[in-house]
Amino acid sequence: MVQKQTFQNSSEFKLKKCTISKGDGSKTTDLTTGDMIAAFSFHESVVQPFVAGSLMLSDSTGFLTDFPIQGGEIVDIEVSTSFDEQTNDGLPTKYKLKVAKIVGRTVKEKMQIYTLVMTSEEALVNEVVRLEDPLSGKPDEIVTKLVREKLKSSKEIFVEPCKFSVKMLPAKKRPFDVIADMTKRSISGNATYTDKKTKTRKVKNERGSAFDNKNISGKEKEIKGTAGYLFWESLRGFNFYSVDALCSLPKLDRKGNYEEGTEDFPAKDLRSKPWGPYKEVVANLDSGQDQRGIVSNFKFKTELDILASLRKGKYASVMVFFNMSTGQYEEYTYKVKQSYDAMSHLGGQDSISLIPTNQEELSETPSRIMSAILDHEAWYNEPDIADPDSEATDNPSEYADWIKYYAAQTVARFDLLSTQEGELTIPGNPSISAGDKVSLLVLNKVADKIRTEKPYDEETSGIYMVKEVSHKYDRLSGGNGNMTTVLQLFRDSYGMTDLKSKHGQ
Repeated sequence: MVQKQTFQNSSEFKLKKCTISKGDGSKTTDLTTGDMIAAFSFHESVVQPFVAGSLMLSDSTGFLTDFPIQGGEIVDIEVSTSFDEQTNDGLPTKYKLKVAKIVGRTVKEKMQIYTLVMTSEEALVNEVVRLEDPLSGKPDEIVTKLVREKLKSSKEIFVEPCKFSVKMLPAKKRPFDVIADMTKRSISGNATYTDKKTKTRKVKNERGSAFDNKNISGKEKEIKGTAGYLFWESLRGFNFYSVDALCSLPKLDRKGNYEEGTEDFPAKDLRSKPWGPYKEVVANLDSGQDQRGIVSNFKFKTELDILASLRKGKYASVMVFFNMSTGQYEEYTYKVKQSYDAMSHLGGQDSISLIPTNQEELSETPSRIMSAILDHEAWYNEPDIADPDSEATDNPSEYADWIKYYAAQTVARFDLLSTQEGELTIPGNPSISAGDKVSLLVLNKVADKIRTEKPYDEETSGIYMVKEVSHKYDRLSGGNGNMTTVLQLFRDSYGMTDLKSKHGQ
């Protein structure tokens, strides 16, 4: 039976264990007791393939002399928080990282202060592995194989199945670099493919048309689509999911609660229910609410940059391909308004609202031209033709380069996530991971009388995705110490899910 830990406030934590061991297990030192540990942190990001951490030490005992740090040492940390009973079955949160470097070392009188920068074991293994053998198969299968066989990881791997197979020459790249390439080549398994005699090819997902390519014999084709995956490590394990799945929410039941594992939520291994709601409250006003749900600080980092959006091709772009094997030149035009409704969104509008009112011409004329060289026939070297647009076959190779249809859309899909970005500080919740969703309620900045009717800002409140999370433990604050969780949030649209955004007007 797990013994319940009592805390005086929601930000307190108890350091239960902190040991550092040589990589070969020959020597272990316990740092749990005493005042040597000043602070430590744990960091995750959906745009980073491995986790990281830091351990700040106040050394007055000559620890570095007795235990020389050479890199690769194993650091084990266990902490208890007020959230354990609620989110972790009463069990402490455990971190296991390896030392990568020492930074900020200063000497003052009889004291040395320095920080051990830590990372996951797989991040270190990744640096000494180079891939040479050709890779083929579904991207999710390749990712799983690389993590298991090349990175030698025994951690959990959560993947969303992909639709199409790929082949590639890794060219002695590191595993994480190859996986980064996979994220750009991956199309969700929820897509379906049909081949009609008219040579019109469509891919649809469960929510609508993903793309529509017409005039296959011509040079310019209009496409719709939803693509793009993210790969990252969290405390739960490694994750490989489409952006669309990450922006999906399960259905609400009759009581207004999210249902886990519903058909509308394709990534069934990913936490679907948003954390929270986290509420902004009036300063110095005791709301009587559990303090673990109170926002201590929130600021918007990015909301609007139309010039940058145009330069990135967020609204419309052209992808140009030149096939070295056939000498064929192709252009694929992408327009966000053609695929927007087929995507999943975290905001509340039911139609596109990102294009400035009365400026729809900005979405009609491509503002970015991207180019790429194809040589798939030389690489695939199979009886079937690798080009899905070829007039010579109605049965393209299993490894046909479908990414032509999605390349421009993939770039735009990533850019959409930065429509709204903010930084949120809350009482420490070690169970929140990168890729999770958070429900945020921001106070309406109006007169008190009006706020009574609409207490929260309907355009900035709503569901956000956790881009990055930093769990920070400060042992020098309070009785047992103080823990905070800092979330970097982003989303692809405005408003609350149950209301129509004014940005759509």
